Amino acid sequence: MANAARRNAGTPPKKGRDPLLAAICHDLRAPLAAVTMGTNFVLQTTDAENDRSRRILEAMLRSCAQMERLIRDFADLSEIEGDAVELRLGVHDAGEMLDFAREALNELAASRDVTIEVDKPEHPVVLTCDRERVLRLLHHLLDNALKFAPPKSKVTLAVRRDNGTATFSVIDHGTGLSKEVKKNLFDRQWHARRANRVGAGLGLAIARGFAEAHDGSLHVESRPGEETTFTFTLPIRRGNVSSGSGSARRRR
Repeated sequence: MANAARRNAGTPPKKGRDPLLAAICHDLRAPLAAVTMGTNFVLQTTDAENDRSRRILEAMLRSCAQMERLIRDFADLSEIEGDAVELRLGVHDAGEMLDFAREALNELAASRDVTIEVDKPEHPVVLTCDRERVLRLLHHLLDNALKFAPPKSKVTLAVRRDNGTATFSVIDHGTGLSKEVKKNLFDRQWHARRANRVGAGLGLAIARGFAEAHDGSLHVESRPGEETTFTFTLPIRRGNVSSGSGSARRRR
């Protein structure tokens, strides 16, 4: 759908992901894996009483994990901007994906004194999607919400069935967004030109790209001093809940 709109507007379609960026991401993974493996080995064989060494090694592992996420983000962004996202489709329960997203970031939320709440209907909302990509979409939106949720507040993950679509929401009760920030929120080039707390914009750009790759959409509603709600919709196709993956589909 996004590609068709671009062709109708007279803009030529993109021709695949950036080969240089794809090669860099690929080549960085091998040495990073070696550093991670070596650090894990040293940590497991370090004297438990040597607290300072253990803390240093644990910090190194956190840095390795952060680097792995950055590499994955750049690889995802390369595929999205090149209209080269391949979806491995399966039939999945949206509520189960919300539970999984909450578990993945519960520790981070607790460290910020924020509670993650899941709101899902009594009957499962089942849809055909790329589960891994939807989970990464949810992760980016939830991570963004936790950055700005005040202590002792909650972030809500919700899903509902709505006229042939699954509508997901991520709601935080932070300071809200100004009109300027809201207008440019998904533009990573705008973020790169600014040094402010809204971040680099990679996660939100990736989230929107994955929603559109599923022929869905991502929107934000927010005003200064009020809650911020990110909403994305994905089309529902009939089927039974499955943990398996379907065939791959390339967005052209």
